[in-house]
Amino acid sequence: MTGIPHPQPTRFKPVSWREVEEGCAHIAEKILATNLNVDVIVGILRGGWIPARLLSDYLGVDTMGALEVKFYRGVGETAEKPVITQPLIVNVRDKVVLVVDDVSDTGKTLTVAVNFLMHYGPRKIVTATLYVKPWSMYRPDFYHSETDAWIIFPWDKAETVVELVAKRGLSIEEVSKITGESIDFIRRIFETRNKASTTSSRAGQD
Repeated sequence: MTGIPHPQPTRFKPVSWREVEEGCAHIAEKILATNLNVDVIVGILRGGWIPARLLSDYLGVDTMGALEVKFYRGVGETAEKPVITQPLIVNVRDKVVLVVDDVSDTGKTLTVAVNFLMHYGPRKIVTATLYVKPWSMYRPDFYHSETDAWIIFPWDKAETVVELVAKRGLSIEEVSKITGESIDFIRRIFETRNKASTTSSRAGQD
């Protein structure tokens, strides 16, 4: 899960699809170097699913599962509580399980995921993320690199653009420079995301 890290980032790190592939290949090499035989890969939705799929390809692991962790704050509560919103439908009992996410920011998501999976009787659980933040309270067993920047993955670019333009007050031109994308493309995905949000809001009122 990407989100906005804490402390607030002062720089951005746009990540290309090629960098994602190379990062996953690097992680796969690290795993193979330990002679670990992974039986099942569990991708944490949404950000971890694509790295998980790439790792399944690189490591030759056919069995995959998904897990979704969301954090909610109830009325009168000051702390967010994790909720598993995607049930585990793959068998992990007595298996070596690799849990994959795109980034370990606070580390809460991986902590919750690992604790949840432990109830299903795996033989061993290891974790991997493309990136880890210096302040993360959970250090993945395998990761590509460490950064304190706000990471912009290919799969959350529209979300980032909306955050920067609509909530942070940056211009389309400024976001274009940050992401390395053309002004026309940034405007296109910003308008598409806004249109999708409007359509979704109207559908909820029907």
